[in-house]
Amino acid sequence: MCLPQLLVIRIRGTVNVRYNIKKTLELLGLKRRYSATIVPKNEYYNGMLRLAKDYIAWGEIDLDTAKLLFTRRGKTVDGKPVDESTAKMEGFESLDKMVNAVVDGSFKMNQFRIIENHFCLAPPKGGFKRSTKKPYKVGGVLGENKDINLLASRMV
Repeated sequence: MCLPQLLVIRIRGTVNVRYNIKKTLELLGLKRRYSATIVPKNEYYNGMLRLAKDYIAWGEIDLDTAKLLFTRRGKTVDGKPVDESTAKMEGFESLDKMVNAVVDGSFKMNQFRIIENHFCLAPPKGGFKRSTKKPYKVGGVLGENKDINLLASRMV
């Protein structure tokens, strides 16, 4: 049984942030603003996400967005872009199979040996359409965000 995966994007910086929230963001692999990672949807990560909800946005990732992230923003530990040869070095037949394995939850981001487990994104093209200081339910982008795939595709 594979759980859905969550795309987590860090929106705000760490100036004047409590220590436990800063440590949680580091454990998630989100050390800088506009960095992103893919985590499984389970109770352990849900607790971490709820703790850092004022600094990150998250939501379920779809296959197209994951492929876009890996092809455009995926990097190896050497700083080279991710391509078919990198996927073969990780033990997959192709890049598509690797992305499918990550999205369906059978392979986790922290199991990669060569590929970095986070993505460095840019600010969204056209700017944020909603406030970066409010939760999603109140008209912002923070917290559990239903439009995370659209936001990520604008940040790639």
